[in-house]
Amino acid sequence: MKHTKNKWGRLLLVFLIGILFPLSLSAEDHLILGANPIGSLPLGSSSDSFKFGFGGQVDLKYSFGEKKIFNAGLKTGYLYLPLAVADGVSLIFIGAGPLVRLPVSQRISLSLEASAGYYYWFPTGWGTSTDNGGGFTYDAEFSGSFSINDTLSIHAGIGYGFYNNLYNGLSFSIGTKINLIDITYPERAPRVEKPKPQLLDEKNDGVELSEFALDPVYPILYKYYDNNPIGTVSLLNYEKSDISDIKITFFVERYMDNPMDVGAPPQLGSKEKIDIDLYGLFTEDVMTITEGNKASAQIILEYTLKNKTYSQEYNPVIEIYNRNALTWDDDKKIAAFVNAKDPAILTFSRNITNWMQEEKNSFVDENLQKAMVIFEAVKNKNIRYEIDPATPFSEMSGESRAVDFLQFPLQTLTYTSGDCDDLSILFASLLEASGVETAFITIPGHIYIGFALKMSPVAVRRSFAQSDNLILTEDKVWFPLEITMVQRDFLDAWETGAKEWRENNSRDQASLYPTREAWQIYQAVGFSENVSNVDLPPKSTVLSGFSDSLKKFINREIYPQVAKIQARIQEQGDQVKFRNQLAVLYAKYGLLDMAEREFKNILGTREYLPALVNMGNIYYLKEDYLRALAFFERAEAVDSDNKAVVLSMARVHHELENYGMVRQKFAQLEKIAPSLALEYAYLDLRGDEAARAAEISGAGNMILWEEEE
Repeated sequence: MKHTKNKWGRLLLVFLIGILFPLSLSAEDHLILGANPIGSLPLGSSSDSFKFGFGGQVDLKYSFGEKKIFNAGLKTGYLYLPLAVADGVSLIFIGAGPLVRLPVSQRISLSLEASAGYYYWFPTGWGTSTDNGGGFTYDAEFSGSFSINDTLSIHAGIGYGFYNNLYNGLSFSIGTKINLIDITYPERAPRVEKPKPQLLDEKNDGVELSEFALDPVYPILYKYYDNNPIGTVSLLNYEKSDISDIKITFFVERYMDNPMDVGAPPQLGSKEKIDIDLYGLFTEDVMTITEGNKASAQIILEYTLKNKTYSQEYNPVIEIYNRNALTWDDDKKIAAFVNAKDPAILTFSRNITNWMQEEKNSFVDENLQKAMVIFEAVKNKNIRYEIDPATPFSEMSGESRAVDFLQFPLQTLTYTSGDCDDLSILFASLLEASGVETAFITIPGHIYIGFALKMSPVAVRRSFAQSDNLILTEDKVWFPLEITMVQRDFLDAWETGAKEWRENNSRDQASLYPTREAWQIYQAVGFSENVSNVDLPPKSTVLSGFSDSLKKFINREIYPQVAKIQARIQEQGDQVKFRNQLAVLYAKYGLLDMAEREFKNILGTREYLPALVNMGNIYYLKEDYLRALAFFERAEAVDSDNKAVVLSMARVHHELENYGMVRQKFAQLEKIAPSLALEYAYLDLRGDEAARAAEISGAGNMILWEEEE
């Protein structure tokens, strides 16, 4: 089949559409660029003529709908097909078609794609310039992808491709995909779509701005207004001719450095009217406003009519509230007050969490312990819950346009009291400053705090006695804390926060807003009060309260589980597997002496493999690696192919720098438990490189406790 100019023209047209396609996209869309190598296995009659082929392709996919399930795709690529005898055929293809994406989890999704298009082939290493051709092609692919972050993902797929009158076969691909919109539009809310012009009925003449509608300015949201409207104005063209070169700027003297072009349409037809959104690039000077006031705005209209340029100035009044003012039309706005980078907040938080290291239990979630010690520090600063008599949250939150007064975290530390919103802002700021992710929890008439544990939902369900006291999402565990109870016990504040969430969530009256997600819309704003430091509470008192809270937490979690195991022992007899479970439970909460005592009692009666492994783990944690090795060798004598034994031997030899034995045991682990070997891949490295890999993966601090089913 001979290739023609018309076919090349059609190919070029489709390619140009693919290039121009993304230019009209907004920040709300998803445009995914993918690139990957491909392999192709010939099927049927094609296997008589061709061998395994290879190449690469580039594709663009555009997502439709809120959930991004339906997509349209465009792809092009190159495929080299070796002939069974010698040389081969080069093939260039382009196609387009639909794709259905089914999310499995927040990071994993499956896709089914079909496309149709055109291909062109030519010989490689044989034939003449007239030996070429092309034709219709279609393919289908089933694939899976894993999102590394919002921008980057990895992809693998298998499919079937048909090239009319030439070839058909199975295709294999693996590669990466990039969300171009996330790169082009960094974390910020999109502007509202511009309205279309309307026809005017009035018989006036001239061009003017009217119907000024300026919203009050809230200084805390000053970073928000450069991309979200602060108001609207109507542009009216009563003339008999169109106007062009339209430019409208908005400016407020003292609080903006320069007039901001609000992005008016370039032209407006005769007898037409259009509403224009106004935007303002405010400076941090608005954060000096402690008493609300009014200011004169400057709006300048410039346009061209019949080759003549005109300019008009308008000065509507705009109201500016004080820096602590906020309305509750969107609860996520509170995140703008959470300033984790304030020097005084950073100093306070980092000092307190550094103190924690002296009493820290490495077996309890680190984020939970940070929250405990910060809670004790705030308590010992004598900060108290006090309802604001002028603007109580219980009333303000029910009126979306009512103006509330919220304190910055440094103000609450200084004033030593605050409403529920003020205390929540303070606690969120201190936790975020220590690296702990936070969220705001709202129920009718009230707001309080939650923070994310490092543990996964699966680990929490396995280890917490009452996981219903936590808020479990797809990939995070949130710990609810009623911060208004800051002068009470930490566990009481937890239990109350959990109860409030359960009761209101069952009635669909509870919401959780992660602070870092809210920051994408309402950025945190700095607060300057000429205070670089805040007096710390007494260290000994804080650590004493933290230690008590930690012990109470461990007792609360461990003893209901101890009771269950002891009940099984009474019901089913004193079996060693239950004794081992009890000892493992003690060990998981850092009660190593109690765990060691139980393991020794078991080993006094028999060489029980789980107890041997676990005793080795105890000494491994104590960094007594030679005694740990002795127990692991005894376990190996019982079962040399047990994955926990092999892993333990590899780890202890790694600590003893017996790298020959490490290689031997790690190779054995890769055969019997490849997924476990992947988890502990740092064992295949040495020295500082291994230490860094262990720290990054977290595997260096993990212990595989052995329990009999």
